Formats: sequence, structure tokens, C-alpha cells
Amino acid sequence: MSTGRDRGSVSVELAAALPAVALVLGAVLSAVGWVRDAITAEELAAFAARTAVVEGADAAVAAVSGASAVAQVTITSSGGAVTARVTVETAAWLPAASAASTAMGPP
Repeated sequence: MSTGRDRGSVSVELAAALPAVALVLGAVLSAVGWVRDAITAEELAAFAARTAVVEGADAAVAAVSGASAVAQVTITSSGGAVTARVTVETAAWLPAASAASTAMGPP
């Protein structure tokens, strides 16, 4: 049985713990968003590299720009290989998600 002194203690404990729960939830949601952006960067880099081999670097940059407004792409070629590096900006306090992919052109 609870005494009169214990009344309201659960409310006080909940009020004290609620900011910590909100902080942890925000951190988890931010991490999930960053992982989503990293996967997007990987997919866009592979797409840009393949597109650059077939249609040229300008077409690859245009395709990535059309697919994502926050992605920046750099295309380099060396020999028969084309490398695309895509950077996706994330939340201000998280590092940008970046990925690179290389595709081989025809011999």
C-alpha cells in the first residue's frame, strides 16, 4: 500500500526522465536519417558512374541533380574507368554522407 507521502512520485519521476527519453529518440531518428542519406549516396554514385560511361559526365551530373536536390556529384575518368563521387548533405550537426563508385567503359 502506498502512503500519503508517495502520492505523485511517479509523475515527478516521469517529468524528470522525459527530456532524456526525448533526447535519445531524437538521436536515434537522426541516425536513421543519416543512414538513409548514406544509402542514397551509394545508389546515386553507382547510377552516376554507369550513366557517365554510357552517356557522358554531363548527363550523369544532370541525372543525379534531377534525382536529389541535396546531392553533389563529381565525375573523374582515368583510362577506361569512370569514378563518380556523390556527397549528400545531412543535418547541420552530422557529417555529410559520401560515396564513390567506379564503372569500366568499353575497351
